[in-house]
Amino acid sequence: MLQNLDFVSESELTAWVNAHLDSAANDLSAGYQGKTLLFQQGSHKLVIKAPLGNFITRPINLALLRHEFRIYQKLAGMHAVPVCYGMANNEFLVLEFIEGKTIREYRPDINSGFYESLFTAVEEMHRHQVAHFDLKRKENLLVTADDKPKIIDFGVSIYKKQGLHFLNHFLFKLAKQFDYNAWLRHKYDKRIELLSEEDKVFYKKTRTELISLKLKDLYKKYIRHYYRK
Repeated sequence: MLQNLDFVSESELTAWVNAHLDSAANDLSAGYQGKTLLFQQGSHKLVIKAPLGNFITRPINLALLRHEFRIYQKLAGMHAVPVCYGMANNEFLVLEFIEGKTIREYRPDINSGFYESLFTAVEEMHRHQVAHFDLKRKENLLVTADDKPKIIDFGVSIYKKQGLHFLNHFLFKLAKQFDYNAWLRHKYDKRIELLSEEDKVFYKKTRTELISLKLKDLYKKYIRHYYRK
C-alpha cells in the first residue's frame, strides 16, 4: 500500500513497473537480485526497487525488499533518508528520488559541514535502533547540491529487536561500528592515519574487517603473483 502520493495511483504505478521490467530504458541499476527504476511523470520522480529471479530466488529477493521497507518505516522522518511511500502491490518498494551525486563522484572537503551532518545522521539512525552496515560503499551515500548527506540502500541493514535476541544484538553492535568506521573513511578519504584525536574514539577495526584485510593481503601477495607467472 502506498501513502502520500497524489499524482499517481498504486495500480498505475504497478502496471508501469511490470511494463518496464524487461527494458533497460528506465534503469538506475540492475543486478541478479533486483532492478531499480526511475519513474517520471511531469516534474515528479520516484525510485522504484523491484525484485527479480526465478520461482526459487524471487521470493527470497522479495523478502529482502520487504525487510528494507520495514527499515525505512523505522527511519520515517529522518532528513538524511529518502521518503518511503510504501510497497506498491506489496512487491515494489517506492522511494523519493534524491537529486545528488554519490560520494564517489563528489567528495566534500573535510572542513565542510557535510561530515558533521553525516555523523549526526548516523547517530540519529542508531537511536532509531537501525545500523546501515554497508555505509562504506560509496554508492550508498549521496551528496546533495547544498552538501547535505542522504543515506540510501538499506537492504542489509540491521534493526535491534527488543528482548533477548543475542545474535541480533551482537550483529547490531557490529553494524554500528561498521557505520562509524565508514563515516571516518569517507571523511578522511581512507587516510585513517590522519584521524584527529577527537575522531579516534569512534574508530575501531572490527574482527571481521581485520580478517577481510588479511584475506585481501593474502590475495595480493600470493594469488595475484601466482597468476602473473
